[in-house]
Amino acid sequence: MISNLNFTAIFSLFLILTFYSCDKNAANKVGTATSASDSTGLNIVYVDIDTLLSKYDLYQQRKKELEDQSKIAETALAGKIEAFQKRVARFQQDIAETQQRANNLAPVELKKLEEKFAVQQQNLGREEESLMQQRETVASELDNKLMTALNELQKNIDDYLNQVAVEKGYDFVLKKGNNGSVMYGNKGLDITEEVAKGLNENSKSKK
Repeated sequence: MISNLNFTAIFSLFLILTFYSCDKNAANKVGTATSASDSTGLNIVYVDIDTLLSKYDLYQQRKKELEDQSKIAETALAGKIEAFQKRVARFQQDIAETQQRANNLAPVELKKLEEKFAVQQQNLGREEESLMQQRETVASELDNKLMTALNELQKNIDDYLNQVAVEKGYDFVLKKGNNGSVMYGNKGLDITEEVAKGLNENSKSKK
């Protein structure tokens, strides 16, 4: 039978932030980090994606919204599933009790009970199928909302980093953190705080 649902795991939001190649001839404006120039003359900085997401207000807001929607959907379906499971248990108990006293029942009465149980079993089967469809529908809707949120957040970060890179003449903005391409980075090249602040200011201005 159907078990209780748990959508919470769906909503550990994770953005895959790749490096950004930008125009190195762009004007270099004042910033909090100083970019590094290697032997090729490229200006390189990095963003710690884990720290960025923890300080990105819109990310935290979207994450909470999705988790709240998940809990509401989970609670609603859990109630329906619990009620269904109780009906199944009662049905099984009725069958067991009927089997125990079958020898004391007239054939006609026993036949009526068998027909009744057959109808109940069909109804329970349809109800279970309906609950499974509801679960799949809700999971699909939540997944679509998750992807929409991820795309929105990824675009915001992409657009902002491209803007910053052009303004400050960065050739590459690398990613440090979960699945990042940077194992170690000089803190002087870390623009995470600056990016988080800029993203939050952009979000406020859009409101």
